[in-house]
Amino acid sequence: MPRARRFPWLITLRNLSGRLGARYRGPQSANFDGQRFRNLDAKPHHGLRAFLKWQFARGKQQPWRDQPGPAQAPEVPARVAGAELRVTFINHATLLIQHRGLNILTDPLWGERTSPLRFLGPRRHHPPGLSLDELPPIDLILVSHNHYDHLDIGSLDQLARRFPQARVVTGLGNAELIRACGFVDVHEIDWWQSVPLPQGMLLTGVPAQHWSARSRRDTNRTLWLGFVLESADGPLLFPGDTGLGPEFALIRQRFGPMRFAALPIGAYAPRWFMRHHHMDPDDAVKAHRILDSHSSMAIHFGTFRLSDEGQFAPIEDLARALLEQGVDSQRFRAPKPGEHWRVAPLPAARALD
Repeated sequence: MPRARRFPWLITLRNLSGRLGARYRGPQSANFDGQRFRNLDAKPHHGLRAFLKWQFARGKQQPWRDQPGPAQAPEVPARVAGAELRVTFINHATLLIQHRGLNILTDPLWGERTSPLRFLGPRRHHPPGLSLDELPPIDLILVSHNHYDHLDIGSLDQLARRFPQARVVTGLGNAELIRACGFVDVHEIDWWQSVPLPQGMLLTGVPAQHWSARSRRDTNRTLWLGFVLESADGPLLFPGDTGLGPEFALIRQRFGPMRFAALPIGAYAPRWFMRHHHMDPDDAVKAHRILDSHSSMAIHFGTFRLSDEGQFAPIEDLARALLEQGVDSQRFRAPKPGEHWRVAPLPAARALD
């Protein structure tokens, strides 16, 4: 039995001890001043005073209802070959991406709460669409940043025991925490740095407009980033969590139109507090258009109550934004947990753009 199940307090200790001072130590760069990382479009970071202002002004919130999981587990192949691209939405920002024989997990999260504590913090409102036992062999895990709803120690601990040979790629400063979960092959990268993958594929870290912290003491001490996976069949984007900034235009300029993009649409209210670091559905549709994405999947909504919008508001607001911006609703959809997509090929004319 995994240590996490026999000794659950180990997860709490790993979250609390040592992580209060986690930080990257390295040379200064365009996005690192020697102490902290910064966004391309520098925006003021909301501190404790703004957070308390938000909390005291919230008023009564509508309760969220627990939702059932899929009636039956999705039929996920062990692997897919060639140009085929399959994406399974598990929950929140956790996707299973299958392409050219590679099985990739993003920001794995199977925990019951997004918190350093097992008994306090936002709790989940629907089960994962795919259980840990239902996963195919995992080759690569992408961790976009160190927030508790993206870097979940309990999930990584279990994955390290199931798939000890899996490679993990993350931003600068996060490797120590991930290695403590049991992974050996952990690779840190900066924005625009690349990692070669099998079958000629290339994984590149890309900027996101966000921030990092696991406590008040380590704000922006480690890097947040998204990932572009390139293959002969066109690029795909997983941005982790992000606001709407100049990054999307730079990504489109460098990589061309996206075959697939996973775009966050939740945790956006109130806008005065969230807008710099979380897209709302209207922003996400704008990002979809900037990327010239052939197929976009909405993520980061409906699993954990992280902000003030209603439980189903992201889906409703996405439908409205698509209509207002004249985007085909089949090109940008919000999946249900466990929903399994076979992503269409990128049209040849756009692939050559």
